[in-house]
Amino acid sequence: MKRNIIKRNIQILIALYLVFSNITTLSAAQPSEPAAPTISATAAIVMDAQTGFILYEKNIHESRYPASITKIMTTLLALEQYANRLYERITFSREAVYSIPWDSSHIAMDEGETLSIEQALYGLMLESANEVSHAIAEHIAGNIESFGSLMTRRAAALGASNTNFTNPSGLHDPEQITTAYDMAVITREAIRHPKFLELISTVRYDIPPTERQPLVRELLNSNQLIRPGRHFTESVIGGKTGFTIPAQHTLVTYAIQDDRELIVVTLQGEGSYLYTDTRVLLDFGFAIPYVQKPLFYRNQYAQTSPVFSDWSRQRTQMGEVRLMVSDDVYLELPLNFDISEVEYQVYAPSQLVVPIQAGQNIGRIVYGIRGIPMGDIPLRADNTVLAAAEQTTPQEPESEPTPAAPPSSYPEPYGNLLFNLNLEELAENYFLSFLLPLAIFAAGLVISIGVFKIHRNRKQARMGHYSVIGSQVFRYRR
Repeated sequence: MKRNIIKRNIQILIALYLVFSNITTLSAAQPSEPAAPTISATAAIVMDAQTGFILYEKNIHESRYPASITKIMTTLLALEQYANRLYERITFSREAVYSIPWDSSHIAMDEGETLSIEQALYGLMLESANEVSHAIAEHIAGNIESFGSLMTRRAAALGASNTNFTNPSGLHDPEQITTAYDMAVITREAIRHPKFLELISTVRYDIPPTERQPLVRELLNSNQLIRPGRHFTESVIGGKTGFTIPAQHTLVTYAIQDDRELIVVTLQGEGSYLYTDTRVLLDFGFAIPYVQKPLFYRNQYAQTSPVFSDWSRQRTQMGEVRLMVSDDVYLELPLNFDISEVEYQVYAPSQLVVPIQAGQNIGRIVYGIRGIPMGDIPLRADNTVLAAAEQTTPQEPESEPTPAAPPSSYPEPYGNLLFNLNLEELAENYFLSFLLPLAIFAAGLVISIGVFKIHRNRKQARMGHYSVIGSQVFRYRR
């Protein structure tokens, strides 16, 4: 009986220990990236639209034919020039109407017919109308060749340096090439325009009757990711499809989920996997964990500026002031994001004039990623510098300041912080996953033995004690 009770209690405590250990171990587990997916497209990219960080890549800098995703750049240029004049009319020339293959995408525009720029952009992005892209090119640059050069220059200015455009439609030309990375960069710029987001997210748009067309033109978006059906994906805002025989299927997609914005580009894809590839890549991108990463620390040294008595040429240097970061700065970034990719610039006077008070805000640091500003942090004076009559004992720095280093040379402060955090996490995880369950187990064991002794004593008191004298057994009570 005694052994059974102890055995049962120990088994219960061991079970509780194992359950609690698993719970604490899981809670203390570090996030990890999901396994990279396998796709059919020969080139693809998943880019964080806010930071420009590349979450997935496959041949992202190899040249491919873009097909009709070219029209994203055509639309971007039109919006940059006519965002406030979308009502302006475009007249379709004979060249614009008849320069496209008869079997290519179009909305049956006629020579001399007009559309507003807004209507033309809907025809361009929903129905991928090639004659519309040519008409827009002529309206902006005078002819298709000049517009192609304008497209290429704008792409290079955005950082899409491996792209060359010869036409605004994406109709095949051996010299019209791009990369998955370049198209993501171009799209990242395009989505900054609210009208572009409106265009790519529209499922249907009606163009009213024109001078040559008495009927309403019903435009339907060809992107099945935003249309009801088996490929519909709730997180997708929109995008642009493309196809030519040499290019095969191309697709650019912009999606938002839980305040995360992703751009997915697939090039030279197989028809049956056109949307499947993109959905797999979106699932992968949204599953990548983000963590808070330190960029600057409170009281981190930024620069030293001399302080003079006045601005005149006869001025006297009264001292110098150390400029320090006013607070900690953390950025929420993908788990494997390299902090060295964060760019920053110090904006502070190279020289100052008395009086300067310790704690006074002087200048700031502006930081961003790939040319996109992310924020700024003030710099403050670390010491006081007064005019000669006000000077008391000179203030000596407690220690020699360490020059500010750009994030690319951070591992020292950044690495030290991570090291300290890891030590703390190690101690915490060790306590949670081993010492705490062990303490609970030991306490339970002590309590179990105590309960058993109480149970035994009560039973003895109730049953009495037995003594053996010779061959006789005597029972007596206390």
